[in-house]
Amino acid sequence: MKQSEKWKRGLPYVGNKGQKAEKIIDILPAGHRLIDVFGGGGSISLTAASSGKWDEVVYNDQRKTVVNLLKALIEDKPHFDLMKYVYMDRETFDNWRDNMPDSIERTLVLTVLSFGNNLHDYLWGKKTEKEKLLATRALFSGNTGTQLDGLYSHAKNETTISGKYTVYHKWRRNQLEQLERLQQLEQLQQLKQLQQLEFLTFDYRSLEIGPEDVVYCDPPYIGTSKDYGGFDNDSFQQWLAKCPAKQIYISEYTQLPHTEVAFVLGKKQSFQSKGKRPEELLLKYVKE
Repeated sequence: MKQSEKWKRGLPYVGNKGQKAEKIIDILPAGHRLIDVFGGGGSISLTAASSGKWDEVVYNDQRKTVVNLLKALIEDKPHFDLMKYVYMDRETFDNWRDNMPDSIERTLVLTVLSFGNNLHDYLWGKKTEKEKLLATRALFSGNTGTQLDGLYSHAKNETTISGKYTVYHKWRRNQLEQLERLQQLEQLQQLKQLQQLEFLTFDYRSLEIGPEDVVYCDPPYIGTSKDYGGFDNDSFQQWLAKCPAKQIYISEYTQLPHTEVAFVLGKKQSFQSKGKRPEELLLKYVKE
């Protein structure tokens, strides 16, 4: 993906389809309205809205602060000074996670500074935490009292996170992951608005869906439900059977009942995952 188009990945979010979104959007049939039922980080909705295949795109996710964060970044209301989040120590992160009420800002902090985008674990291990914090502080403030402060003089004329991150990248590649995430969010702030994108925060079973809508579902995959608050796969199957839409597509590792494989998306690449990952499937639901 081109650097200038990384905004289409939306929020750095566990399970985000950023690596597969373009292919999925190519395969989904065109129509008047696309409903992204489990929107998550928003990569499907954003890629769909930029594709021109649908007049309307509905981005829905039950977690309101996630939806409202994406909406706030795109509309720049409220405005977030992303420079405030370039470095944060473990203690401050844990305080946001454990003691602060759920809010857009809390979601921003946990998204940018969590390991694997899981909104729970701090980004860096204890062995590397001090080094990463020093490097970030040197890049943005130049007041660490170490030789890293030389980074500040190279980057002081850069006024954006993207610019400063590029300077750092030339010096030492792939070290400050939180800057890459913030760079992605900074691009979202520059969009201002996507006219055809609608934001909803419903339980998927409460969505109003018509026969002509194109429906895309990226639910918690079978076998991972314990990581997502005990998602009920049986209830999801019942909802699929009753959903009036003629075109329903689902991302999964496992072929579900009453589906056919529309495309094999391949394995998700991740530097943080261990062991073998199964291939992701794009399934088409077949009405009886």
